Amino acid sequence: MADARCLHGPELAAALRDARAVTRVRVDDLSDEEWAMPLQPGVNPVAWELAHLAWFGEFWILRGPHRRHADGLVYAERATRIAGPDAHFDSARLAHDLRWTTPMPSRSEVAEMLDAQLAACLQVLPAGDDDAALYFHRLALFHEDMHGEAFAWTRAALGYPAPPGVALPRLQPAQLLEIPGGEVRIGWPPGRRGFAFDNEGAGARVVLQDYEIDDAPVSAGQFLRFVEAGGYERGDYWPGAAGRWRAASPTPHPARWRRGSHGWELRWFDRWLALDPDQAVIHVNAWEAEAYCRWAGRRLPRAAEWEHAAVTQPTLRWGHCVWEWTMDAFLPYSGFMPGPYHDYSVPWFGDHRELRGGAFATHDRMHDARYRNFFQPQRNDVFAGFRTAALLHT
Repeated sequence: MADARCLHGPELAAALRDARAVTRVRVDDLSDEEWAMPLQPGVNPVAWELAHLAWFGEFWILRGPHRRHADGLVYAERATRIAGPDAHFDSARLAHDLRWTTPMPSRSEVAEMLDAQLAACLQVLPAGDDDAALYFHRLALFHEDMHGEAFAWTRAALGYPAPPGVALPRLQPAQLLEIPGGEVRIGWPPGRRGFAFDNEGAGARVVLQDYEIDDAPVSAGQFLRFVEAGGYERGDYWPGAAGRWRAASPTPHPARWRRGSHGWELRWFDRWLALDPDQAVIHVNAWEAEAYCRWAGRRLPRAAEWEHAAVTQPTLRWGHCVWEWTMDAFLPYSGFMPGPYHDYSVPWFGDHRELRGGAFATHDRMHDARYRNFFQPQRNDVFAGFRTAALLHT
């Protein structure tokens, strides 16, 4: 399979069409009532998010060159042709709650906007494989892949039916991998061609102690033992901010679990299903993951440990299951330089937690051992789970 970060020519054009097809599959079957979803954190109204995708592709590919002004926003020198105004569809300009009250295009108008934007962007796709020339087409591709996944977790959060083709795989029992430490380099490798996100680009050298890490994410069956042992009731498992979150949480178990008449159940999109102990635990936040680790005498892996293991250990099972919480705050590597899309990383450093891997609803193109995902630690609506790690003591 071609390196997704190096796509160019017809393969890149096909990938852009594919990303748009995934987007459409994940929204086109929604009823008008579902389309007009209620205001809540963590999701966006469908019309706004689709129009934002069209705006993003047009802004970065068709409307450059771009300039940063004193107000911190990026402006294009060319006028809007397809998706605008910027004040409505740039996520940096329109606050989350206003996306429900600002006038939005109709479903048919959004469809026309998306078709026109994609056609115009494909028309100017550069020939050849020059990384600089292809940067914004690749940026638009991965940006749409992220939103394609966001449409899936939005459907799950709102209890809508699952989009076609999504399923949580079953796991074989996890084994421990013992990995020697040393000085390792994480982030974008020197000399690697292709597209890099700005938070990967500088890379970092990190000294790791010898450690062990699960070769697979924690299963629902493993997490159930923690729940049934009263893990949600033990204050020592929930220090600081985790304890404040736990005190406000109404249930001593994951939010999408319940006790049914025949045992534990998991809410999967619009249905309650029997909890499968051999599937990964999902829809748990970072604090729930850490509480489990304390109960088990383990900890979450450092992001550098996770990346090092994923790169060097062929038996480590990752991707296509759940995003995996790490113990690290999402912070810039030393020497970080923001990319042209300044708001991709910079606003989120510090108060977000780093995740690695990839979920069942994540496009294959997004699975890269060096990719850094990030969410606030209380988020349990995204497709997140975790694996455990520990230092090796000799």
